[in-house]
Amino acid sequence: MIKFGIMGAGNIANKFCEAAKGIGVNLYAVASRDIEKAEAFKNRNGIEKAYGSYTSMLEDPLVDCVYIATPHGLHYEHMMLALEHGKHILCEKAFTLNEKQAKVVLDKAHTKDCFVMEALWTRFLPTIRDVQALVLDGIIGDVIKVEANFGFKASKDDDSRLFAPHLGGGALLDIGIYPLTFADLFLGTPQKIESTVVYYHTGVDLSSEITLSYPNATARLKFSFDHNLPIEGFIRGTNGYIHMPMFIGAEHALIYNQNGTLIKEIKHPHDVNGMEYEILEMIKCIANGRKESYIMPHEKTLSLLNQMDQLRKQWNLIYPQEK
Repeated sequence: MIKFGIMGAGNIANKFCEAAKGIGVNLYAVASRDIEKAEAFKNRNGIEKAYGSYTSMLEDPLVDCVYIATPHGLHYEHMMLALEHGKHILCEKAFTLNEKQAKVVLDKAHTKDCFVMEALWTRFLPTIRDVQALVLDGIIGDVIKVEANFGFKASKDDDSRLFAPHLGGGALLDIGIYPLTFADLFLGTPQKIESTVVYYHTGVDLSSEITLSYPNATARLKFSFDHNLPIEGFIRGTNGYIHMPMFIGAEHALIYNQNGTLIKEIKHPHDVNGMEYEILEMIKCIANGRKESYIMPHEKTLSLLNQMDQLRKQWNLIYPQEK
């Protein structure tokens, strides 16, 4: 059984541990720059070892792969460090700050013969996978419009990872990636991107509305740290539409015909908390000797980052690491 090391000991790492333990994964080690935090995390989650530095954990030969749960602005540095030590990687979204960084990481992974995957949990969910298959089979005809919203009123802390530029702050990389992913799942890469943005006083994006244009379809996306938005997605076709409540962690989808009559309902309650599916995919890929996932291929990671790069260029939003 492969042994996981965890880089970062925050909230999302706790959720990862819950999912991993729920499916019997060996959580071997955790590393944080604060050894007391690492020890507390270890004890809380039943992990064998705690380290006070990332390098010391990566030097442990018993660590087969790492889950990177540090802020966005540190992902590039931490993935490069993990790859230098020959570790397979599951890295939280957003994978890196930009497409350029991601290409360097993926080139390094190829050189080191390591598996790397972005932990964009939405893509791995059974409900999402079923809806993708049904849409491909034409259950609602040709897709002509996708809509997705995700917003909440975040606590305004200038030093938090949500608002600090040096940590990759802003709504786009943290939650905007979900509506963009939803559009990509059913329409692919857009031909044109248009947007409006509201800034926070630290210079990062606070909220945005985006229109993606395709040859025969559009996507309308909204996300915000400034106000609550219904977290839901719609896929509208020539012969009906699909409503997905809480699409980011979808357990439920409702399919309607063109008359608005419910014709099919999909329900896949999470086995644990929804993060288990990306973990299972990684384990399967490593066992089969694959270096990337068919569900979350590298090209999709690069495509999403390219779209976010385009948006930030429109907004003149440049992170300190990019200057």
